[in-house]
Amino acid sequence: MTPKINISEYETKILKLQEHIQAYKPLSEKKLQNLKDWFNIGFTAHSNAIEWNSYTLWEVKVLIEDGITVGGKTIRETKETENLAALTKKIWDFLDKDFLLDENFILDLHTNLLKDIEQEYLWKYRNSQVYISGSEDIPPKSWELNKLMREFIIFCNSDTNNILKKISDIHFRFVKIHPFFDGNGRIWRLLMNLFLIKHGYFPIIFPAVTRSEYITSLWKNKSNNDFYRYFLWQMHENMSDYLRFLED
Repeated sequence: MTPKINISEYETKILKLQEHIQAYKPLSEKKLQNLKDWFNIGFTAHSNAIEWNSYTLWEVKVLIEDGITVGGKTIRETKETENLAALTKKIWDFLDKDFLLDENFILDLHTNLLKDIEQEYLWKYRNSQVYISGSEDIPPKSWELNKLMREFIIFCNSDTNNILKKISDIHFRFVKIHPFFDGNGRIWRLLMNLFLIKHGYFPIIFPAVTRSEYITSLWKNKSNNDFYRYFLWQMHENMSDYLRFLED
């Protein structure tokens, strides 16, 4: 169960953690590469596991770092893992760089996620209605998607005084729009991390073990409050892990 955290208290805790992390920057090339490798394997494994991909953390490491295909896995699971790992590696390119989102970037992200898996869904939004299992919340009609995605991109690129809340909102809004037939979850977690990196934070991992809390916080109601609490909880946990890594 997601802790019933106090939002303002956790925002303050996270800002203090960020100050401690910033004090260690710039990182040595070796330390930064070790951090990237750790994150890339972890994010790929957990983000895919949330979508019921059966690759374990160790199996992802063997596939990505050693190029060894694990027996008993489907071709789809293997391609999902390879594709997501490649995209995860690329998000570090935006570290300490400005980044403006546009539609082509989202479509390209989705295309690279599903390449060699579902060719018919590439480079386009869904063209029919979808429903979310276990939720009474119904995503928008397909004919609404172009307008909603334009509004979403404008929101993503707008200024704000509360970066954490905005990044949480980016994730939450993309969830509710649900523009693709497949791959939505992995795309919105990648976008979330791109914007964290843009604003000077390290990217984060939502552990598969908290899948139930994560999904419930997204689809429980139309308010972002539950998800924002989940987001802050995981931000705090991830940043604490980063600080221990840097102090080692």
